[in-house]
Amino acid sequence: MSGVNYIKGGTEYFQPAKVVLVASYVYENVRLLLLSKSKAFPNGLSNNHGQVGRHYFSHNQIGGVTALFPKRLNNWYGLPAQGVAVDEWADDNFDHSALDFIGGGNLWVYSDRRPISAASMSTYGRAPRWGSAWKAFIKQNADSWNVSYLQKTTLPYEVNYLDLDPTVKDPLGFPVCRITADYQDNERRVSAFIQDKMVEWYKAAGATATEKTGMGTMGPTTHAYGGTRMGDNAETNVVDRWGFSHEVPNLGILGASVMGTSGARNPTLTAQALAWRTADRLAKNWKNVAT
Repeated sequence: MSGVNYIKGGTEYFQPAKVVLVASYVYENVRLLLLSKSKAFPNGLSNNHGQVGRHYFSHNQIGGVTALFPKRLNNWYGLPAQGVAVDEWADDNFDHSALDFIGGGNLWVYSDRRPISAASMSTYGRAPRWGSAWKAFIKQNADSWNVSYLQKTTLPYEVNYLDLDPTVKDPLGFPVCRITADYQDNERRVSAFIQDKMVEWYKAAGATATEKTGMGTMGPTTHAYGGTRMGDNAETNVVDRWGFSHEVPNLGILGASVMGTSGARNPTLTAQALAWRTADRLAKNWKNVAT
């Protein structure tokens, strides 16, 4: 690889480079590689083994529980990221011997008192979802409910993948990234297990009603992983253990797209550590990596 082409102000430029590092988040990392076709890489850069885009997954906020209490909770009135994480059932923090799934979940208890959030709360079958009775219920209970959600271990599956959309284009006329993915049995079992723990916890705290939320599907998220997976086998992974392409040795890929699985916590610090590791490898082996 000798550099990159880019467009600025409608004009295309070429920037020569001895080493190229791609760090444009999971979706754009995959899209850039798939768009970068040539005679040497007819299916996209570093994709002669067909692995770019494969093993996409996320762990984000699925299978939660909401709870109604008979008193005001004095929830935090501010930014929505305030809360408490409970790790008793995260990853390997508990005994799995009698369970039918791998991994676990981080139970995140949300503190959110914004008026718009109260407008979306459940009425727990005690009032209709519209009209004056609904308004009265919301007014009375806006600070008497709480939300918990799950961030869970997610396993990689080849059937979950990213590719180029055949019809939808960006403003420059290039295909956007398309997601074809869903949670599998292991993730659904984790979700069901943690939801039961959430219900137990809320009832022990005095909740008078609880409601489990749907698991949903694996859509776009800020907690995305995979697509340029890291591993020693070039036939099943895009980058090596240092984050450099098996097929293009002077191409490094940074971010959670190189991660092969997830724990129950946010990916940010792990992605940062892997990026630092790739940069350190490059600095110490420049003569061997640069072309």
